[in-house]
Amino acid sequence: MRQTCKKIKVDAEYRWFLGIPFGEETPHFSTFSKNYERRFKGTDIFENIFINIVEQAQKYGMLNDEFFMDSTHRKANANKNQYEDVIVKEIKKRRTDLEEEINEERKKIGKKEFEYKDEEEEKHIKVSKTDKESGYYHRDNKEKGFMYLEHRTVNGKCTIITDAYVTKGNIHDSVVCEDRLEYQKNKLNLGIRKVGLDSGYDNYDIKKYFEDNKIFGVIQYRSYGQGKTEIRKWQFKYMKEEDAYICPKTGIVLPYRNIDKNGYKQYYDRKQCEGCPYKKECCGKNKFRTLRRFINEEINERARERRLSDEGKELFKKRKTTVERSFGDSKQNHGYRFTLYKGVKKNQAYTHLICAAQNMKNIAIKQDKVDGIPLPSSTLLERITKNIKKIIKLQFLKVA
Repeated sequence: MRQTCKKIKVDAEYRWFLGIPFGEETPHFSTFSKNYERRFKGTDIFENIFINIVEQAQKYGMLNDEFFMDSTHRKANANKNQYEDVIVKEIKKRRTDLEEEINEERKKIGKKEFEYKDEEEEKHIKVSKTDKESGYYHRDNKEKGFMYLEHRTVNGKCTIITDAYVTKGNIHDSVVCEDRLEYQKNKLNLGIRKVGLDSGYDNYDIKKYFEDNKIFGVIQYRSYGQGKTEIRKWQFKYMKEEDAYICPKTGIVLPYRNIDKNGYKQYYDRKQCEGCPYKKECCGKNKFRTLRRFINEEINERARERRLSDEGKELFKKRKTTVERSFGDSKQNHGYRFTLYKGVKKNQAYTHLICAAQNMKNIAIKQDKVDGIPLPSSTLLERITKNIKKIIKLQFLKVA
């Protein structure tokens, strides 16, 4: 911001945009910094600036019903070698609706119901001595260190950023997905009908959220660890009416026997596996083959059908040219690889300003035509300028 205030003095484009002619004094950096400390710190002024720009894009038809979400890490202003090992105790999140469904299923098969309780787990985490609100980021084939994560949502029509949410670097992408989509629906009144996500968001809760809200959600394929058996689970045929699996080699039926605490049904038949000639290929070191199927596996199957459909493939293709392109633009042109501030709140405010500026540039470039239809005679840039001037009057004290 200090450099921006210096540029306003000598740059004609800055002065034209802000409506400050040469000969008039420009706001000093201390005007902004003192106003931030005394008036704007802890408020939602920066979020409102960002929302104002998104609403202008929405008014001019630059948004559709396609959205793409992803996250990127930004290096915290902290030394990765200066940290403390801290033990944190957390209560595991429970799925009460799923627990009830599991116990109902156990009643049907004459099994005793499970008693679910809050479980406490201990985690060893690294806490930075320099920036305690940052999180230690460690993923395969990526740089390790103290980071912040920005969870961004981008619209598929004109790559307008509709949400930018900052968290610690040790928060998983999928944790905030549902909350951020709800935020955009309620705060911006967006009609979200299609969503494209990468494999990091592949979990049951998000898929169920898509179906509950009638969203055409496409999640990238994620490969899970396979067993050492030569005959794979996908080779077994599932019979929905009988709720059983058929062996691909011998044709024997593996009936439904039990359901575990996590909601996975178990299918096996000990006697028929004993004399099977393919026992070693199928069972490995086990005495019999057991297949597992999630109690709501139909949700996973429908998600797979969406991913493999023509519409799903076309939707996912746009992801690399929307949210990935948006991140690339931020890092290349807006200094987004590093954070300049410490703490989640300060970085969140700075992120809202960066994304608002990026949206303004995007709108100005694409202002001539949207879907081949010229915009109204009063140009979009003029309207944006007018609104920004109003916001600036709230931020800066009038300089004599």
